Amino acid sequence: MSVLIRHARALAAALLFCPLFCAFLAPNARCAEKLQELPALLSPILVAVPTDESVILNIVNAEAHLKGELRYREQDAEKWLSIPVDIPGNNMESLQTGSKSYTLEKLRPATRYEFELWAEGKPVENGGGSFITRRPARQPFTFAVMTDAHVSPVYPDRSNVLRLCADAVAANKPDFVLHLGDNIHTVGSGHGGYALEENHPNVFYIYFRQVLGNLQSQGAQFVLNGNWEGENGWHPQPNRAWAKNARMLFTPGPDDKTFPQGGSADQDYYAFTWGGALFVVLNVTGYNSIDHCHTTGPGKADDWTLGKKQMAWLEKTLAASKEQWKFIFTHHAVGGNGGDEVNSRYGRGGGRAANVGEQAKVHALMKKYGVEAFFYAHDHVFTDMQVDGIHYICNGSTGAPWKFTTEETGYENYIPDSGFTIVNVDADKTTVRYVTPDRLYVKGQELYKTEISAPK
Repeated sequence: MSVLIRHARALAAALLFCPLFCAFLAPNARCAEKLQELPALLSPILVAVPTDESVILNIVNAEAHLKGELRYREQDAEKWLSIPVDIPGNNMESLQTGSKSYTLEKLRPATRYEFELWAEGKPVENGGGSFITRRPARQPFTFAVMTDAHVSPVYPDRSNVLRLCADAVAANKPDFVLHLGDNIHTVGSGHGGYALEENHPNVFYIYFRQVLGNLQSQGAQFVLNGNWEGENGWHPQPNRAWAKNARMLFTPGPDDKTFPQGGSADQDYYAFTWGGALFVVLNVTGYNSIDHCHTTGPGKADDWTLGKKQMAWLEKTLAASKEQWKFIFTHHAVGGNGGDEVNSRYGRGGGRAANVGEQAKVHALMKKYGVEAFFYAHDHVFTDMQVDGIHYICNGSTGAPWKFTTEETGYENYIPDSGFTIVNVDADKTTVRYVTPDRLYVKGQELYKTEISAPK
């Protein structure tokens, strides 16, 4: 297994030439026998960045050159529209060559569309799906929150959990999904280290896409950074760039020009509105120059930072918002107050850290501008803690094998089961449910439910 960790080429070849759960093996005869069964794509098409009148569809091609068309139409309409598609074949030397995003434009708001990828006069396997464009104010909707999958071709058991969660989330039919970081488990040096080879992030993001399966083609995916994606502020700049380029290529997000709220040109923090709610996505790990690696980093519980630019943008965005609902999403609080000093320095504790370091400023802004909920991750359990009426909601995990206890997090009440969060928003209330996948229930089994009343 250590050979696989050291050599990205073996992992890349496994992804490219073997079906899903053969991906963690180096190429061999058993995999080669299945070459003729391969689909034309390495994963289903990913839906990203829906606006009132556009959406991005990201395609990851297999080894053969793909030339055809993307057909799309309003759901159940008779007439299909189309745009041409021309994507080079992928190869293990550079897994970026066969990935390409296409933008569908001139769409109608709050409308569900279906799409199909065609080549050689027939539909491509894994090439179909649907999405809905942005909903107007006061129109009810559902979104999902997933986090901490920590998937890796080297640790396939985690992928089994993510696939179960992804299928159950898809059955709940959310408009979109927010993935709150540590979605991949970088092959790096140290705890949450940076990628050691340029191709590593490509391998891991494609693998993440493979395990997500059809969920990514049934609604938009918003992918956030955690501390395991290889983009931490204390990582070497060239290695961070490898990870950033892979993230933006395989899981594109909004940039500073996509929505009126603006954000980062690197797509690592941004905001958008949907159905009368403001969604603010933050990057808590990318702008810290002080090393916060678990147990070894010198970083302290109160020196986490969003950076001056992101903090100023956050305040401006909240101040300008007139939306009925306001939600913030990040990997962990901008401060720590866990069960002990080490875990506090690492950013654990959620609402327990509401008045620690820069999180105190974030918390004050949330109080001032009426943010109802702060959705975060990192601690691999579910908990819902209210501080000054604001819900600090930790969203469990969708694959990580570590379930942290009171000793690490400081939480007295929490749910350790793997799962995801389903949120229903309407004019009167927001309903938050934590759900674990269950083979007897296609939508999963509800473990927790709370209702947040509409702001007055």
